[in-house]
Amino acid sequence: MDAVILDGRAGDNGLALMLQGLLSESIETSGAKRRDFQQMDSTFGIVAPDAEVTVTLAFSRGRCTIYDGLREPTLVITADSGKIPELSLLQIRYGLPWLFDDNGKGFVLSLLKREIRIDGLIRIPPTPLRTARAALDLVRLTRILSVS
Repeated sequence: MDAVILDGRAGDNGLALMLQGLLSESIETSGAKRRDFQQMDSTFGIVAPDAEVTVTLAFSRGRCTIYDGLREPTLVITADSGKIPELSLLQIRYGLPWLFDDNGKGFVLSLLKREIRIDGLIRIPPTPLRTARAALDLVRLTRILSVS
């Protein structure tokens, strides 16, 4: 059984197909990335407004279903379609995305300029456990998708 599956309506979504390929390849080739994948239990939305495309990645303990559109995500990452693949260029050091090289500084600059947005880390009313889990899973997702 595949660990990363596309919902029936996501087959025509280029972003969904790209993410399925990246996730599948990463967990097949790396035991560490597979362990991170198996621990994830959050739902992420990814929005590329320039391409008018949205996907939801629903992780559940060793499985990920990719849906077309947004389906009640815990966190939503919004970036132009050219920025999304750049996230895989972040280096991982000490288990975290490294923000002190050129790729990391570019990522931080994109966050400050709001070219990349991560919505849902601050919630009203606060849901600290859910938010903390999603933040940890976001770090795991970054590690899985990183080419390093």
